[in-house]
Amino acid sequence: LPYETLHNIAAYLCLVPPYDSDSEKFSKVFIIELLVSHHERRKSQLDILNQTPLYPSQDILWNENIVPSAYYSGESCLALPKLNLQFLTLHDYLLRNLQLFKLESTYEIRLDIEDSLTRMKPRITPQGDVIFLGWARMAQKVQGFSVVEVGRTNVGESWPCRVRADVTVNLHVHPDVRTEWESLRKHDVCFLITVYPTLSVVNIDDVVEKKNFREQMGVRYIRGCEIEGMLDEEGKLIEEGPGFSDNKPKFTSNERTFRVLMDPNQYQLDMNRTLKQSEDEVHNTFNIFLRRKPKENNFKAVLETTRELMNTECVVPAWIHNIFLGYGDPSDANYTRLAQSNHSFDFNDTFLSMEHLIQSFPQYTVRCVREDPDAQVPPFRVTFPEIRRGRQLDGIVSTGPESDIIIVEP
Repeated sequence: LPYETLHNIAAYLCLVPPYDSDSEKFSKVFIIELLVSHHERRKSQLDILNQTPLYPSQDILWNENIVPSAYYSGESCLALPKLNLQFLTLHDYLLRNLQLFKLESTYEIRLDIEDSLTRMKPRITPQGDVIFLGWARMAQKVQGFSVVEVGRTNVGESWPCRVRADVTVNLHVHPDVRTEWESLRKHDVCFLITVYPTLSVVNIDDVVEKKNFREQMGVRYIRGCEIEGMLDEEGKLIEEGPGFSDNKPKFTSNERTFRVLMDPNQYQLDMNRTLKQSEDEVHNTFNIFLRRKPKENNFKAVLETTRELMNTECVVPAWIHNIFLGYGDPSDANYTRLAQSNHSFDFNDTFLSMEHLIQSFPQYTVRCVREDPDAQVPPFRVTFPEIRRGRQLDGIVSTGPESDIIIVEP
């Protein structure tokens, strides 16, 4: 199309001023980009969230705009979501909690990483190799890393369904520390770190500045992973279960290999960046394997559960939805004010037998729809009598000849 036609289309959409030969002219490329940007399909917030890695990377951990350090004085306002008394939707409530909890856990992870790296004292040799002059209880040098499985992509997704890898470390340490590493269980979260420090091995006593920690330590990559289990000397995954401590396999060397699950979203981002920028693959550069205390390391499960709730259509019942978001009268959620009350419930395996059910409701007369005693087996569906509202001080009264009878359906 000619320039004048494109300009008139953009002016009709109120993107640029009307076309005039004397007015300022926009380039044809700019108008085309403007029209494409106006009509292109926008990604939903939920789709972007599903493609976001749950583990923090090195770019987020030391980004002062996202995670302020301890030097934050409080003079400026932080762009953080607020937890108010009212929320627009349930998605808004979960999203605010997800972002705040992710930032809080990111700050704690950064402190643990800085503590372990400071204790390990990574230095660069004149030959360009990285050596560690110290040691840390929560971190070990990586002896080997390999990606063993990349799952297929699910329909409608752009990342693999799972990514498995093996991490090998040498536990030539105190027996108590070795026991702690061998006690890593399934679903424990660890971190793989690539460091290439700027500090030379000659200057052993150099002090690492807090503000320039990442530059001096040369932290290039940080990737989170989830422990799936430890491998035995034959390369088989050690299954945890009853009697695991008694039948624990014996090792003839200090090397231990852990099977870990990488973040599929982060793995896909790394592969795309490697293909576009022709950089070295991130997973071939890891040289530190870091673990955290189990009591402080549940952030991944919380973030994953919150994200799954945001992908669920119904999370809370309709009768408490508005109260949960901070609207309406809280007393409206009382069962006496519900418009429609359900009197029949499936108790599944709550009751062990018919006698157990009768003993649980001594104030009612229990009637079963099946008279055969052999057919009166759980699970049971119990129908309670309808409660009629009265004007007594107690608020609720039950009247009628069948007010004390409950019906049981096996």
